[in-house]
Amino acid sequence: MKLKWYGHSCFGLTFENGVTLITDPFDETVGYPLCTARADLVLSSHDHFDHNHVSSLSGEPEMLQAPGVRELDGIRITGTASWHDDEQGAKRGPNVIYGVEGDGVKLVHLGDLGHMPDEEQLSAMRGADILMIPIGGTFTITTAQAVEIIRLAAPKCAVAMHFRNRWCSFPVTDETEFVRLTGAVTLPNEIEVVPGADLPAAAVMRYE
Repeated sequence: MKLKWYGHSCFGLTFENGVTLITDPFDETVGYPLCTARADLVLSSHDHFDHNHVSSLSGEPEMLQAPGVRELDGIRITGTASWHDDEQGAKRGPNVIYGVEGDGVKLVHLGDLGHMPDEEQLSAMRGADILMIPIGGTFTITTAQAVEIIRLAAPKCAVAMHFRNRWCSFPVTDETEFVRLTGAVTLPNEIEVVPGADLPAAAVMRYE
């Protein structure tokens, strides 16, 4: 399976059978170039402009935006309910955590998780080969909370997302503290993920 970061919280997951999933595509106001990749399925964690811009994608993808289970050509997607804030959605509404299993690996995308998870939500994260986790604060969990979630969920590799950099000027923090606290290494923006892969414990993907 190939994992590619398109910026912000948008990733492409391409499986050996050719099926491609795109997570949380963003609109032009976010700052990164739009993701125009072909998609069979779009996983949108919530209905905000920086996570639901399906119109930029190629193909005619199905869109998931709710908790539940969906299977597509041997790939299993499990959505778990959570919140975009620490007041059970009162400020920013719901959020969906997506677990994706296929090609012998498990990836978990936390969307704009805005609170410390309960046991059900943690259970959805455990066993992940890669956990895609927001770190910027303000609209999501903070870097410190992200580090604690990583400790509790114990993924093989945690990949940072939803942080400020030269493309995205949202009022959130950059990756500096995450790197300091986790020893995160820099990875290319596209990697191959296979069962038993030697992955770093934490990483920041390099936007290219």
